[in-house]
Amino acid sequence: MLGAYTTYFCFVLFGINPYVSLMISGPMFFMMGVLINMGIFQRMIRLSRSAEELEARSLLICFGLSYIIQNMATALWTANYRGYSAPLRETINILGTAFELNRILIAMISFAINLVLYLFLRFTKLGLAMRAAVDQPEGAQLVGVDIYRIYSISFGLGLLLSAWTGTLISTIYSINPYMGGPYTMMALLMIILAGIGSFIGNIVASLIVGFAVYITMRLIHSALTLVIIYAILVIVLLVRPRGLFRR
Repeated sequence: MLGAYTTYFCFVLFGINPYVSLMISGPMFFMMGVLINMGIFQRMIRLSRSAEELEARSLLICFGLSYIIQNMATALWTANYRGYSAPLRETINILGTAFELNRILIAMISFAINLVLYLFLRFTKLGLAMRAAVDQPEGAQLVGVDIYRIYSISFGLGLLLSAWTGTLISTIYSINPYMGGPYTMMALLMIILAGIGSFIGNIVASLIVGFAVYITMRLIHSALTLVIIYAILVIVLLVRPRGLFRR
């Protein structure tokens, strides 16, 4: 949501191309994530006596922060929907279906982000440290990994990706302070479908849900979109309770 508003004001006030504003919203929210983690979550990590306690506390704090930020955004910018005329609204015909050029560009940018993130996590020393901090935090510390630094970078990276998502969404849809809720639920659904910790699984789950949403809206009715999505979730959990790609 904040990434979307950042892009909106960059475009409206300064005429900055929405896709160029990715270079503004990304670093800004990465630093914000690092500071939030250092100021709030690192103390909570040190005070929590178990992983379950940490998980419960972190979820409560995250949802609390989301409500604070939503209401601050409402006070600053009102709850009215805002939008702007994004570039590349022209359409091209592919196999008898018209697609807007900006949607094709968004798909390409999303693919590039996912590819770079996968290569980063898979083949860099920092990416290895991040995966180690998740799987074996005690073992990672024993071999010299500063897991608190890794947690801060990971949290910053999460906010960076969320801000970029908001930027790309703002080029298609109107924005408002409460726009993040449905996407938060969608993200949780992807994680459950894929199986926690599966990067490739999340990509596949996203494609499955994306196609399901598109087909439902085109062939059935847009009001049934959430019904179809949660039906897929129930079926997958009945067949594979730990997700599609969980080992």
